[in-house]
Amino acid sequence: MKLIFIMLVSFISIGCSSGQVHMYGRYLSETEIKTISENIEKLGFDVVTNTSPFPDTVTQSTLIYSPFLTDDNGVDDLLNSLSQIGWPIENTEFLVNGNHWFKKNSVGLYLLPEGMKQNDKIPVQDLINEYESRDCDTSVKIQLNRDQTYQFVFQSKSSERNDHLKGIWKLRSYPYIELTSFNQRWWFYFEIEKKIETDNVSSIEIIELKPLDSYKFFPNCSFAYGQRI
Repeated sequence: MKLIFIMLVSFISIGCSSGQVHMYGRYLSETEIKTISENIEKLGFDVVTNTSPFPDTVTQSTLIYSPFLTDDNGVDDLLNSLSQIGWPIENTEFLVNGNHWFKKNSVGLYLLPEGMKQNDKIPVQDLINEYESRDCDTSVKIQLNRDQTYQFVFQSKSSERNDHLKGIWKLRSYPYIELTSFNQRWWFYFEIEKKIETDNVSSIEIIELKPLDSYKFFPNCSFAYGQRI
């Protein structure tokens, strides 16, 4: 149901379009996105790419489509074409909710590289977020960017130094992440934890970065990013 709702929101937002494939490329490289997009466009589809998070229900490469596509053979052609370039689709679903069919000429394509499972561990791409400090007196955020850079953003100036504020982040060995300042004078190490918390509204999926040491710039702080589920 959650997967259907997310796809419905995507389709409604584009209004009436002709043969669009919404490709969720969060776990793909730029080269892969380009190659797959060009291949799909040869079939006459328009391709709209994004890096949005996958629903938890998607655990393998999945294609979701409207039964009212203009081209009756469009889905089969798409599946065959993807298989030929090394992206076989293990799961296909109608975009349907109960007895109501969503009459949109669109396809949703979620691609997970071979061997990757969402529920195994947190992929690097899912770490790209803005994390807020918690359980401490220092108000600070960590931004982990797609280009592997990081930035600390303090609500108020906490130190005369600023050479620790920006640098490079990398996943050393799961579940440990390393942040290194650009001048390589500062190293910060965190343990990654994924969990579910609940408030008065709903459940929240939390990714928390727990420091492996008490760093003077943000003593006793951990950092969290949450998404309602």
